[in-house]
Amino acid sequence: MLPDGLLRDLASRSPAELGELLAARPDAVRPGTASVEELAEALLSRAGLRRALDTLSRPELDAVERAVVLGSPDEPAARLPAGPPWDRLHRLGLVHRDGDVLRLVPGLAEALGRYPAGLGRPRQVLAALAARLRDESPAAPRPGSGPHTAEELAQWPAPAREVLERFRARPVGALPDALRRADPAADADARPVDWLLAHGVLFPVDSRHVELPREVGLLLRGPDPWATTPPEPPVPPGARVPDRLRDNAAAAAVEQLLRRTAALRAELRARPLSTLRAGGIGVRELRRLRSALGIDHPELVRLLGLGELAGLVRLDPDTSTWRPAPAPFEDAGRTGQWWHVVRSWLASDVVPSAVGLPLADGSVIGVLTRGTHAPEAPAVRRALLAAHAELAGRAPGGHGPEDVLALARWRRPRLARGLDRWGPGMLTEAAELGLVGADALTAPGLAVAEGRPEDAARAVAGWLPAPSREVLLQGDLTATATGYLAPDVARELGRLAEPEGHGPVPRHRFSERSLHRALDAGWTPSSILAWLEEHSRGPVPQALSYLVEEAGRGHGRIRITRADWVLTGEEELLEALAGSPDLAGRRLRRPAPGVLVVDAGEEVPGRRRGPAGRDGGLRELAAAVRATGTEPALDAGPPVPGPPAPAAADPALHLEVPAPRLPVPSAEEIQELVDRLTGQDRAQHPTDDPTDSGGAAPWDP
Repeated sequence: MLPDGLLRDLASRSPAELGELLAARPDAVRPGTASVEELAEALLSRAGLRRALDTLSRPELDAVERAVVLGSPDEPAARLPAGPPWDRLHRLGLVHRDGDVLRLVPGLAEALGRYPAGLGRPRQVLAALAARLRDESPAAPRPGSGPHTAEELAQWPAPAREVLERFRARPVGALPDALRRADPAADADARPVDWLLAHGVLFPVDSRHVELPREVGLLLRGPDPWATTPPEPPVPPGARVPDRLRDNAAAAAVEQLLRRTAALRAELRARPLSTLRAGGIGVRELRRLRSALGIDHPELVRLLGLGELAGLVRLDPDTSTWRPAPAPFEDAGRTGQWWHVVRSWLASDVVPSAVGLPLADGSVIGVLTRGTHAPEAPAVRRALLAAHAELAGRAPGGHGPEDVLALARWRRPRLARGLDRWGPGMLTEAAELGLVGADALTAPGLAVAEGRPEDAARAVAGWLPAPSREVLLQGDLTATATGYLAPDVARELGRLAEPEGHGPVPRHRFSERSLHRALDAGWTPSSILAWLEEHSRGPVPQALSYLVEEAGRGHGRIRITRADWVLTGEEELLEALAGSPDLAGRRLRRPAPGVLVVDAGEEVPGRRRGPAGRDGGLRELAAAVRATGTEPALDAGPPVPGPPAPAAADPALHLEVPAPRLPVPSAEEIQELVDRLTGQDRAQHPTDDPTDSGGAAPWDP
């Protein structure tokens, strides 16, 4: 039943106060809400109360915990003091005004959890639970009732007090055979645990665990354990970090991230990453990928995790391999690429840096496994960025991970466990994304923390130079880019030459094989030379021109077309090939001059020839042609995709981003609900005249 005081409190709030409440409690914004009663029910939902508690700072959470723990158990809505931090608790709808006092809303104590402030449940609750577990009557007398004052506790035997000290931070401890009968004659020096069980200080909660009552926990910590909480957040002075150093470090990190992401997708496109039967990636595959990309193991696993959370690499369920997603990522502008990765990082529950962290069973989290998924990851990332932004405003300069984590724990204490486990790695990820540079928050990082994506993208665009459309051609048959290559230039260069390494400056090498591949795709020697002249910073080296012309003269004298296998070309070459020992045992046909048909081989009845078998036969046939001293033209190869159609917007902005677990309502949705609750919607859209029936004109006698 909803308290009348809560309903009166909500009804008395102004439209601005209701809008502030709904913006702070987005889970209460529901399309069907039309009355204060329905709003109160949404605010009092268990999940909604927990999410609201997660946003409290240390003093605010301490105030709620103190009221729940020290208040009367029989009156959960006890009278509370006014003033800070209760003003914000009231704005969040966690307390309500009832006359001239404040009261906790119903269900808030349960939403805090079983152990508020790390204290156990009341002795009365634990005694009843222990009686049920031992099949005893709840009214059965228990030997001793535990200490009632700190002085009485100080007089207890030292071994017993040493055992109790282990329960100072947490109320539950492991104890084999916890349900055994308490021995009233147990010696406190020799058997302190049995002595505590007999005196009603420890109670069994199952067969293997015991719990310390709340009353004893308060005696261990003092009468008011919340009194030591500092009223102000910890803000140490920042280290001096020049703006140029910060921005250069962040810009280099962004450039490196985008380059390595493109290299990772290219490598997985050529050689997909195989998974183990039990899941995850094996050491051999990681070593192969690390060698191909030229990066260290920690950087590789974070790169794979960022690719997974951004949807740029995906697991193929048919082959159990990780492949690049068919997305136009490389064709997008680098600013769009960066923003796609960042917004995916903010919304995803994947924690790339979690690889290697220990699990409860003694194992560690593997690469690309479910262990890297944490539901609280988006909230932890937001808390870290908010802490960085606050430090940048109060004490400009560089702040190490310890400073950021300390402030984040103070601002979001209920996220402390997630901050401790995931926070250090997430700060490393933030630096690799360019949100932090040299331990100082960057302008894009501040814009992301404050929810200004356009400003963040604009700042990153200022870091990255414009794409280059020229390469430096050298006599050693290499092409070196003068900077980041435009996507279309990089794509065409990749068809003409083989990439070498994955350094900051793209480098390619021309060879007969790469040029023959381009000729197979439809290039001609003249078109290759024209493209080189257009995109070269200087004249095309003579050695490269000779290589192109020589590849063009030797290419296509024999042409292989998929059928069985149809070879066309010069008659004398086909005659030499027909007599080659490499084709011995194959059925050959000569349907016309200049045409040779090679049987593709026997097939199993009822089964289609697989792609691997066809490709294997093609390789054998091409090798036989090369043995005659000529290079075949392969019309049987896979089709080469043409350039993508021009798009109206940045393709990367249309890539899929993980949906947030808690959708945030828009300002229009919040205002619409406020108007319904305050009656403004009826004022803006008055009802029709009550004498008007069905819209027809009234009858005039």
